[in-house]
Amino acid sequence: MMAPFASDRCRKLILIYHSIGGTPWAVSKKSFGAQMDWLCRVGKITPLNELLDQNVDGATRVAITFDDGYASLHDVALPILEGVGAVATVFPNTGCVGAGGVRNLSDPALGHYPGESFLSWQDMKRLSVAGWSVGSHGVAHLDLTVAHEDTVREELTASKNMIEKIVGLPCPTFAYTWGRHTPRLRRLVAEAGYRYGLSGRHGSVRSDGDPLAVPRINISKEYTLSDFQSITRGDWDYLGWIQGMKGL
Repeated sequence: MMAPFASDRCRKLILIYHSIGGTPWAVSKKSFGAQMDWLCRVGKITPLNELLDQNVDGATRVAITFDDGYASLHDVALPILEGVGAVATVFPNTGCVGAGGVRNLSDPALGHYPGESFLSWQDMKRLSVAGWSVGSHGVAHLDLTVAHEDTVREELTASKNMIEKIVGLPCPTFAYTWGRHTPRLRRLVAEAGYRYGLSGRHGSVRSDGDPLAVPRINISKEYTLSDFQSITRGDWDYLGWIQGMKGL
């Protein structure tokens, strides 16, 4: 039987998901449910802002995040998380979010997951009422490390302003597209008023880390529950070193 987190390895983790369900790249509903059940038994699923802003002791704390803003978060992930008394954070591309209850379709040519539809702002408000937080992922699904500075500033500011206006809550957190960031982009994120920038670098969140390059661990649909347990315990943390060698 898999042992719970050892007391000397209690840590803070942020997990990245995109979609939950039966679409081609989504983590299955069964797998996601099993992962959340296991986390609740051996650690504590913690709201992202609380995990980032507070020093916590005791059980390992895990924040659940979703990039891009697919409709399955409302339809599939929300009920599962409500069942274990947990919440998550969604990072939508605001240009993809539908108005008037409309759910726009994804476009793989733009880097979206295939076969998906996006949340509407109505869906987003329901997630917020359920206790979820909403961060920014930009307006479009662009690699901001190579975009013109004027474009970057517009992506950062317009998305933040729209989220705060429609959801009615502060938006202090930005998730880099594909997890990619550079010194220039981190500077622009800070100048746009964000407190945190979330990357795609595999690893735990450290109190002495850069708040504009916070690690997150991507969870793939191919991972078994055993893989997931190993990842969250830290057995796969060497992946962060490999990513660092590749410049992520």
